[in-house]
Amino acid sequence: MSLLVNFYVAVLVCLLAFLNSQPAVGFRSVVARRQAFRVSMSAVLEKKQAGLLNVKERYAGRTDLIIGGSQEQDEDAEAYLDFASADAEEIDPPSRGQTVTGRVVEIDDNGALVEIGGKISGYLPVKEASLMPVKNLNTLFEVGQEVTGEIVGTFKKMPVISMRSAQLVTAWEQALAAKAADSSFDVTVLEVNRGGAVCSAFGLTAFLPGSHYLGTPDASLVGTNLKVKLLDADEEEGKLVISQRRAMMENQTSDLRRGQVISGTITGLRNYGAFLELENGVAGLLHISQISYDRIDNLETLFTVGQKCKVMILDHDKSNSRVALSTKTLEPNPGDMLRNMASVFEQAEATAKKYQERLEAERLARDAAAKDIVAGLGGAIDDASVDPLVAVADSIDSLLANVLNKIDNDESKA
Repeated sequence: MSLLVNFYVAVLVCLLAFLNSQPAVGFRSVVARRQAFRVSMSAVLEKKQAGLLNVKERYAGRTDLIIGGSQEQDEDAEAYLDFASADAEEIDPPSRGQTVTGRVVEIDDNGALVEIGGKISGYLPVKEASLMPVKNLNTLFEVGQEVTGEIVGTFKKMPVISMRSAQLVTAWEQALAAKAADSSFDVTVLEVNRGGAVCSAFGLTAFLPGSHYLGTPDASLVGTNLKVKLLDADEEEGKLVISQRRAMMENQTSDLRRGQVISGTITGLRNYGAFLELENGVAGLLHISQISYDRIDNLETLFTVGQKCKVMILDHDKSNSRVALSTKTLEPNPGDMLRNMASVFEQAEATAKKYQERLEAERLARDAAAKDIVAGLGGAIDDASVDPLVAVADSIDSLLANVLNKIDNDESKA
């Protein structure tokens, strides 16, 4: 390469060094510096190219300089023409919806500048960098890191890159798979409000209703992780509703049995009953009709949130994550829950035992009465495994069949 070319290359290197030495003040300064550099280089190239052409015209026709002089100048001119052509060449920017990969070259409070090839730079806004809100991109990326995203628009003629759109597709795939499998998963509590808690699930925002949290949601929950299951997932509406109660019930309702007396804490009061968190972490409903044999008009005059109680398990529905509770069955005398609640809880186990004995005595009495009915109809129950009531029904059916057959026979004879 000739000395002239080396000179201009040195000029180019000096210009680049000067530009790199300038302090970065944001994306606008980077774009402005690049545009200024291109304008200055174009001016230099045009001036030098004109000089070379003048030299070429001046010495045109001199055979003594064809080999030793003008040929070198022609090579210089061609080199500069190639450089100018490459600099002037327009590269088509990526289109909306296209996936691009680039390198982070600068980060500020509003986003990141990403070099995505050639002379094209893209802009990654902070709100498009992640599904969950972030305040500082330095917590997610560093200069020089490679990132992949989708072009979603333009900003000051620069392509705008979004990583959020690709993450959103993946997140909904995971959420819908969890719903189909009815599986448990972990979420992080972001905030608590009067209705429940807002959580992060698969990178999406999910709502945990207060009635589906085992306890009373408060500010101390923020930042903690919970095991939950999905109640509802609607991708079109962007809605995720989760339940801690369903996740807990999956493993713990198998430990509950009807007639069991268990302690619990009142977590909420409604006009139809009280919600309790039982000692094993399961949530249950004490319906207003199961509190006492006496009428209750206002639960708030009887219970307070956070109050400790003893209750009896009436029933539990594992598939729907529901546990029915009762204190009425623990009353030694009707109305004791309203008159002396503490005494009811003190005698709960003894009263429950008497209640179970009374139920068993009533069952045996019904069985004996059923056997007497069957015997009176001319039948007998020898198999202890046969339900007497079923046997009574079978005997009645048999008797009716015999009566109908007799009527049919009499009519045929007539």
